Amino acid sequence: MNSLSQRALEAFSAVMLTGSVSAAAEELRVSQPAVSRLIRDLENDLNIPLFTRHGSRVIATPEAYELIKEVERSFVGLRQIAEAAEEIRSGNRSTLRIAAAPAFAQTVLCTVISELLLQRPEFRVDSLSMTTLNVVRQVAMRQCQVGFGIPTEHKHEVDVVMTGDVPFRFIAPADHPYGEKLIVTLDDLADIDFVAFDESTITGRIFNRLFARMRRPPSIKTRSYLSQIVSALVIRGVGAGIVDGFTAEDHQRMGGIVRPITIESRFGYSVIKPRGDQLSHNCQALIDHFDMHAARLNLN
Repeated sequence: MNSLSQRALEAFSAVMLTGSVSAAAEELRVSQPAVSRLIRDLENDLNIPLFTRHGSRVIATPEAYELIKEVERSFVGLRQIAEAAEEIRSGNRSTLRIAAAPAFAQTVLCTVISELLLQRPEFRVDSLSMTTLNVVRQVAMRQCQVGFGIPTEHKHEVDVVMTGDVPFRFIAPADHPYGEKLIVTLDDLADIDFVAFDESTITGRIFNRLFARMRRPPSIKTRSYLSQIVSALVIRGVGAGIVDGFTAEDHQRMGGIVRPITIESRFGYSVIKPRGDQLSHNCQALIDHFDMHAARLNLN
């Protein structure tokens, strides 16, 4: 069988829809002989009789009724492809790929993405979670259009869109006695059971320096690389902890205690893009929503 002509299938569909060759010709804006020729070509290609002729009238065969079901299904698919192509051309349909460190990918960005999906039905996003160094690499290689991580000196082939910071928060299980406090001080941490960050992380090094100056530092029961694991261990009663404001929000949603803590150190972040690239509308919307959430944490 030869490859079928798209125009012949359109002529067949038009005749089936309108009930006559003349009406189909008017619908397709071609001559009646052209429609008749297209129908004959289709019948020859398929080796199936599609219409019987009675003078100027054509009557669809049972085979034609079976075939039109498949043709209409194929046309629906083609229309969807055409509509998708138009959306892609206009920039309204594209998948935004973002790379983010876990402290962002598993907390605030989940909230931001869910908000955008509700507000923008056309929004599509692939979110990858990795270390900040790998975030920079992914963005530099243009595998991702935007990256979220902690500030870093590794900025080859990327532009910094924005930097900022949010406060650290004290977290504890729901039944912790410090739930009665409005604010926790560094001195309040003396001798309490504590879930700390791994010493290889920036956050771990920040708090190691703070604890080293304390006469009675907290009693560190375990350490973790990820803020979400710190929160999970705290929820399960291993001890108290200190995490970034983004993770603290999730900790509170899970029923844990969250309190401000009187320390000067803050959790810094950096948003990057491939060097020289323009931000798409969806990418800018994502960054704006992220910035809004960070600003809200700084007000509380």
